[in-house]
Amino acid sequence: MRVSLRHLATVPGFLGPLLAPAAVDGLRAQEAEPPTLTRPCHDYAELARQLEGRYAEAPVSMGLQANGDLLQLFANEAKDSWTILSVSPGGRGCIVAAGRDWLDLKPRSDDPEA
Repeated sequence: MRVSLRHLATVPGFLGPLLAPAAVDGLRAQEAEPPTLTRPCHDYAELARQLEGRYAEAPVSMGLQANGDLLQLFANEAKDSWTILSVSPGGRGCIVAAGRDWLDLKPRSDDPEA
């Protein structure tokens, strides 16, 4: 007598092995999805005011990003506190990173005598 897979799937002891791979694949798919990150964003002028007032940070460097937003580094005079903002042309600023102990590096010189 031949037994079909459909018939075996109705046997309770056989359901576990059939369903387990699907459940594991579902868990793997959930784990593989990158987490959605939200950046704290606010009006740029307000962010700059807060950084100055709370941490004595002021803009020290900036650069234009490929998307047209400005990337700006705020740091206090001792550079033991810093914050990086991404600022849209519309004036909305988002905190990208913040930390302690910023270190400025000197640009490498191509001059062998330098």
